[in-house]
Amino acid sequence: MAWHRLNQGQEDFLQEVTLSTLRLKVLPPSLLQNYHIESLNLDRNKLKHLNGISKLCNLKTLILSKNEITDFPEEIKKLVHLEKLELNQNQIRIIPEGIFSCFAKLKHLRLNNNRLDVLPKDLAACSGTLQYLNLSNNLFLAIPPVVLELKRLQEFYVQNNMVRQLPAELFKELSLKMFKVNGNPLREPPYEVCAGGIKQIISYFDQLQNCPAEEDRRVKTMFLGTSLAGKSTICKSLKERQVICIPEEERTVGIEISKFQIQDFTFLFWDFAGQLEYYVTHHVFITPQALVILVINFQQYQLSNDSFKELVEFWINNLFMRVPNSVVLPVGTHIDSCCEREVEEKKQHIMSKIQAMLEERKTRLAHFIANVENNEESEFYADQWNRLKEMESCSLTIPQGNDIISGVAIITSEMLMVPPPLLLGISSTSQYLIFSATLFTIYVKLLGEVVQRLGLDCHQYAGDTQLFFAFLVDPMEAAETLNQCLEAVLE
Repeated sequence: MAWHRLNQGQEDFLQEVTLSTLRLKVLPPSLLQNYHIESLNLDRNKLKHLNGISKLCNLKTLILSKNEITDFPEEIKKLVHLEKLELNQNQIRIIPEGIFSCFAKLKHLRLNNNRLDVLPKDLAACSGTLQYLNLSNNLFLAIPPVVLELKRLQEFYVQNNMVRQLPAELFKELSLKMFKVNGNPLREPPYEVCAGGIKQIISYFDQLQNCPAEEDRRVKTMFLGTSLAGKSTICKSLKERQVICIPEEERTVGIEISKFQIQDFTFLFWDFAGQLEYYVTHHVFITPQALVILVINFQQYQLSNDSFKELVEFWINNLFMRVPNSVVLPVGTHIDSCCEREVEEKKQHIMSKIQAMLEERKTRLAHFIANVENNEESEFYADQWNRLKEMESCSLTIPQGNDIISGVAIITSEMLMVPPPLLLGISSTSQYLIFSATLFTIYVKLLGEVVQRLGLDCHQYAGDTQLFFAFLVDPMEAAETLNQCLEAVLE
């Protein structure tokens, strides 16, 4: 226990009390008898309730960080002199109304690392005093409207939530000096704008106000993998809507960037060279909010740790370092050079190894976070702790389920090297082709347009297109329409 004594004549009272890391489950009775306490630090204990805390009526600072509080302690609303309140790193889900209306002097409020997704409306009662607010590492989908009423707010932290949009009023009506929002799936303003700081955000909203905004639907798609894996062939075949044979001497040098339009979406294809000498610059261009297609040569891949490290793990680690929230689609190529059982074994081996990487990363981060939290001077490692928590909230997404068998799309060498007889749709010889939903839609889009132009409905699957038609009187007319459709496809 640490304290500072306040002498008043013959009286000797404790003014500041620290009871950290004592594993307390209840407040000590002796503590509650000293109503002169103005600062009380109870962080890193086992407290779930604060029975009797209202007796400390002169408290100005109350720190309850890193306890086991799940229900917001309503008894603290009687501490009307509070200026600083910290309840971070608990498991609080709801704050009832009628608490903050009692805190007319509150200047500092920490609620980060809880399970909050909404704030009570009566927080607005602190609009004339509250200067610091930390809501990081919670479950907020948007900036709580009540925050916009805190006119004296100077520091606002909302990292690692699920906020997609920031209101312009937050910057135009408040006088913020510090604002952090990293670790959110931001769309407006874009993360790149927010990374520039408050002035850049204000400039962004000013420009939106002075000129009309246009929605730009673009998806950056990055093709990664070792040399000669088939990245350029896949990329160019998707763009041309037909199989394109790429000679070895025309393989990518550096990075090739191209566009692919489908309806009102634009896909920006970034084809990264797989040669070792280009790896040193790749990380500069690997950016967030992009679809990553990781191309793996199944003919080269062996069921060994060395093969996985070279063809898969190297790229996964790069993505972890640069864009840990990416969506990664592993694509296996040259599968017709392997037997069917070998293909299945390699798919399972790759996905199990990737899953093990994800689990190992999660375990290591949890270990590092626990070490920081258990440190007796953990406040000195706050920046490291915040960074670790941010990393913990991020993880690569590997699509699985009906769209992709075992999480790995597979493409034959025949598709990569030999043009099929049909220019539209999927060659009947590519029976082992399995695309993700997005890539498949791109590949067969023209076939669907031809069919629908003639008034028929179709359902498209890998290697198959089913046509449906209905008729009331003349079945010959329906058959004639179907023949016209087939002729149009052949054209």
